[in-house]
Amino acid sequence: MANTWITDATHFLDSAGRVVQRPGSRGIVKHIGAIVSSVTEPGQNPKAVPTVPCRRQPGRAPYPGAIVAGFDPGRNAIVWECPSCGDRGWISNWQRTPWDRGGRPALPGIHRVTYRSGMLDEVTDISDLRTIVLEGATLSRDALVAILDNGLLNAGGVYGDPHVGEPIQYDELVFEHAERKTSIRVFNCAIGIFRTNDEIYVRIHRVCAKIEQRQRELGA
Repeated sequence: MANTWITDATHFLDSAGRVVQRPGSRGIVKHIGAIVSSVTEPGQNPKAVPTVPCRRQPGRAPYPGAIVAGFDPGRNAIVWECPSCGDRGWISNWQRTPWDRGGRPALPGIHRVTYRSGMLDEVTDISDLRTIVLEGATLSRDALVAILDNGLLNAGGVYGDPHVGEPIQYDELVFEHAERKTSIRVFNCAIGIFRTNDEIYVRIHRVCAKIEQRQRELGA
């Protein structure tokens, strides 16, 4: 009977990000890590992982073939399956783990990123906010990876409450890509992280920080 493995890669790490080998977990840790490494290997075909065999060995005979795996941007996960036995699963929070090789075959086709941020007295008063525009050669691969890894292309909308802080902290991200324009507006992001620990605020904050870093690099 096939199994479905729902895996958070950070469960195999300690607080310092090092791999932890707990009793009885060595085989699955090695298996999941190998899948992540193979899928994220630069230049790898994202639909096949020929270096990772199935873990099952009925009668001590391994199944033929190899794991099939790839990115699932909708869930920001890596999905995998063994065509022979039907074992399958999806792996979350694999980014920046020791197994992440940095390859991202499915980087989004974004051609411009606009970031506005600052403090407001009124919700509608955004005309004087500092604005960063990244496009062409200024739109670095690191910024695209941050957007992909944090799943923001499908997170358009308005977040936060403009009435819980005075002045109002405001962040706006606009991603222009082939299919559409994705706009994210965030009020009082720092308060949202502090009060709710909501993952969406954390992910938005990561991308904003990456854009700020890129702007500093361009100004250096």
